[in-house]
Amino acid sequence: MSQLYFAYGSNLNLKDLREFEKRNGINAKKSFVDSINISDGIFFLPDYQLQFPVYSKGREGGVLDVTPKTGHAVAGKLFEVENWDLLDFKEGSPNFYKKISITVIDESGKTFDAFTYVVSSKNKKDFVKPNQNYVKVVSDGYKEFGILDKFPWANENLMFASENKKCKMIDSVFVYGTLRKQESRELIMNKISLGSKNITVNAKMYNIGAFPAIVIEEGIVYGEIHKIRNDTSSFHIIDCVEGFTEYNESSLYYRILINSSEGVCWTYVWNDTTDGYKIIQSGDWRKRK
Repeated sequence: MSQLYFAYGSNLNLKDLREFEKRNGINAKKSFVDSINISDGIFFLPDYQLQFPVYSKGREGGVLDVTPKTGHAVAGKLFEVENWDLLDFKEGSPNFYKKISITVIDESGKTFDAFTYVVSSKNKKDFVKPNQNYVKVVSDGYKEFGILDKFPWANENLMFASENKKCKMIDSVFVYGTLRKQESRELIMNKISLGSKNITVNAKMYNIGAFPAIVIEEGIVYGEIHKIRNDTSSFHIIDCVEGFTEYNESSLYYRILINSSEGVCWTYVWNDTTDGYKIIQSGDWRKRK
């Protein structure tokens, strides 16, 4: 049975993967690259950032890891994998990297359960300078799959991480209900907002009662995009308001990434069935009546 693998580093570069297979005498008929199905679109690992924390002799410098960081995101691709032997071998699993379960988000905000590899080596440090050839391998993978053109901030964060600089968080949030101006929770948003703009996003709005909910379906939703303070406490505040803790049934809403006219931003979508709830046809919470 195939499972989903989230690639965020050198494994995005299929040429580099093929060269690894060739160096290790892997028969073309057993090629990992030729056996995988690559999901369409670009995917994001929410609340993680890139880091170079460990030395690789083969790469002659630091290699990538993803580490938890609220408000950040890592771009990559999803591969359908049936045989994990080559990946485990390439990643030195479980001693150098280990496989963990994660939730990733596609460009429309849909969530997927997947696996990825994170550094498990005892030699892990805060930063190990990478060889620029390795950084180029990853950046070329970004280019190959359109990440470089569509989401340049992802490649910028790769470069920041490679220079031991702080990665940029995604500091824009789209709100559409009680956190909007002149609504009941406006003051909460005012504490963390650095400015806002009225925009619409592609989604459908439902009346849940005292507040609205949106799902990623055909429609238009009106709201505000806010630039928020560049610290994780801002997200903790809104996550608490929206009842978001993890990407499972315990959360009332999920925090996801969506495309907007102002670029990629966070928003919150309903984490339950919409059966029995009325659609707000205007897509505007203020016009619900």
